[in-house]
Amino acid sequence: MRAAGHATRERILVAAKAEFAQYGVAGARINRIAAAAKASKDRLYAYFASKDALYTAVTEQWADHTTAETALHAADLPGYVGRLFDHYLRYPDNARLQAWADVERLHIPEAEQVVRRVIAAKITEVERGQRDGLVTTDFQPITLIVMLTDLARTAAAHATRDDGKHNIAERRAALVLAARRLVSPDQG
Repeated sequence: MRAAGHATRERILVAAKAEFAQYGVAGARINRIAAAAKASKDRLYAYFASKDALYTAVTEQWADHTTAETALHAADLPGYVGRLFDHYLRYPDNARLQAWADVERLHIPEAEQVVRRVIAAKITEVERGQRDGLVTTDFQPITLIVMLTDLARTAAAHATRDDGKHNIAERRAALVLAARRLVSPDQG
């Protein structure tokens, strides 16, 4: 792909991410995405065959970026929650995309495959932590991952809405402490 083509594709992905974060997949409009990307609908469809294909590309980019930046390790699940909180503060569209994914429950097989790949690695890591006695066995790994993700996302969303009423560092510290208590195998 030539440099101009690559730049157009990237503009489309940026515009699509913003559109999906704002409206979800159901509410997203290809016309708005194309206009925001300064590309024609025909050009958009030359890169992405359908809205589902475009959403899949955005999901892959978002999931890979979030995973690379937040790295879940069984020995440090509270640290993961803190990194995820920081990530959602820096990239609020990623938090909104996660929320839309939870709400819409789409059946886009390619996007679901991306999410399953990311979740499978996290489940494996939590299972390892449970086997090693680092993580409570009171919860199924997927349940624990969902709870930790929701804690980070909700805390980040409220931190950005509070208009400085709460210290973000204090909120982050409280979040990490809550995660530590949640995952600790020593709770009785």
